[in-house]
Amino acid sequence: MLRTIVRDFGRAAEVVTVELYQPQVPGPKQVRVRMLLASINPSDLVTISGAYRSRISLPFVPGFEGVGVVESVGAGVSESLIGQRVLPLGSQGAWQNVKITEERWCFPVPADLTDQEAARAYINPLSAFRMVHEYGPSPGASVVVNAATSAIGQMIIRMLNRAAIRPIALVRRAGVESQLKSQLGVSAVLCTSEVRLQHKLLELTNGRGLSVAWDAVGGSEGDDLARALSPGGTLVHYGLLSGTPLSLRLYEECPQARIVLFRLRDWVHSAERHALHSALNEVFQLIRDGIAASEVAAVFPLSSIQQALEYEAKSGRQGKVLLSMQNR
Repeated sequence: MLRTIVRDFGRAAEVVTVELYQPQVPGPKQVRVRMLLASINPSDLVTISGAYRSRISLPFVPGFEGVGVVESVGAGVSESLIGQRVLPLGSQGAWQNVKITEERWCFPVPADLTDQEAARAYINPLSAFRMVHEYGPSPGASVVVNAATSAIGQMIIRMLNRAAIRPIALVRRAGVESQLKSQLGVSAVLCTSEVRLQHKLLELTNGRGLSVAWDAVGGSEGDDLARALSPGGTLVHYGLLSGTPLSLRLYEECPQARIVLFRLRDWVHSAERHALHSALNEVFQLIRDGIAASEVAAVFPLSSIQQALEYEAKSGRQGKVLLSMQNR
């Protein structure tokens, strides 16, 4: 069997290696999942970089998202689970041939979803669903979504459209405005490198400011979104594409704003199983409807993890990079 392993923090393509290993036998309340496909996500790369080293012990097997089939169970787990296709959530370890996990963290995948759809059905779709479900305003409100060309940015926009909301979309490079307008229901598209962002957002909202801003960038762009909020408005900060955190001064500068630091992990680990199961069922339907759909950029065998990670890092790459556990 093959697995990836991280023994030192750093740039993923440089510190993630592949090794042979012998999977454990599942213990009480555990299952053994033969992984089929796994996704490479920014959350994986941030963890590998060492950003969360205070709560991550070396060595570890990365990969928060993937799909597999239960091939054996431990004591206290029904054998009827064997052969079921599942999403093994709640922990890392998707980037290996076999993952041992607790049965309570395995959620069944509907038969009509493909392996590729299932392998990317968790982090982006569930994050978008939770953020729109919890913070989405009433129709007619002024809202903004940055990183609007990203998979999760477009999911958020489509979910807002379903609620009769047309957000302002922000992009970081020029030349994609007309494409976004033709594909998504947006009220405007702004390139953040070409406008004074806070000023332009206040102009577009007739000085009222934003009700909600979804921020995957942070840094000065995220700061400008917070400053463009209306009194009582909400900044949902869920990503750090700029590599720079929000300014600590925002809490003083924008005392009437609500700044939410959204982490999917926090909700997943606090929710009851039935609530998580229900949310996943909602997500599966959103995938069927195309609202939470995304593209696949490439599929690499697990043994080619370095090539996969280098491809993931390519500028302008569109779609998710997947790892196949079919070693070839």
